[in-house]
Amino acid sequence: MRVSTKFPVAVHTMIIIAALSDMRKINSDIIAESTGVNAVTIRNIFTALKQADMILVSPGPGGARLARSPDSITLWDIFIAVEPMNTEDLFPIHQNPSDHCPVGGNIYGLLKTHLDDAVDALKNKLSGTTIAMMVDELRDLLPELPPLPERRDSP
Repeated sequence: MRVSTKFPVAVHTMIIIAALSDMRKINSDIIAESTGVNAVTIRNIFTALKQADMILVSPGPGGARLARSPDSITLWDIFIAVEPMNTEDLFPIHQNPSDHCPVGGNIYGLLKTHLDDAVDALKNKLSGTTIAMMVDELRDLLPELPPLPERRDSP
């Protein structure tokens, strides 16, 4: 199973919401225009992020906003919210290797530890990066971007 583009699109979405929702209503059409992704796909991402308690979405023209502080939402949180898979599925091993072959009979054991280590490294790296950090990086590129509002509690 291949990782889809949902994760980078969801991160893009969260950065827009974090950086701009205090200045304007952020809806699926605005995100779709920025990402180049269909608005229906964005609404599906909104649903996953809402179910993970990361965003609040008001019906109609109300728009989306963060449900938690941007410094408490990590890239790993977003990844597991939008990628409907067990992390072991990131590197699936072919299901029917030959037990009669010395490689085929041992491939799972040979690879499992290395693949588990790779998933752990991915989790650790993504867990160390927050949406607030991503907005700060964007602000470094675009100094005219307004600062994030002071930390606020969810309503």
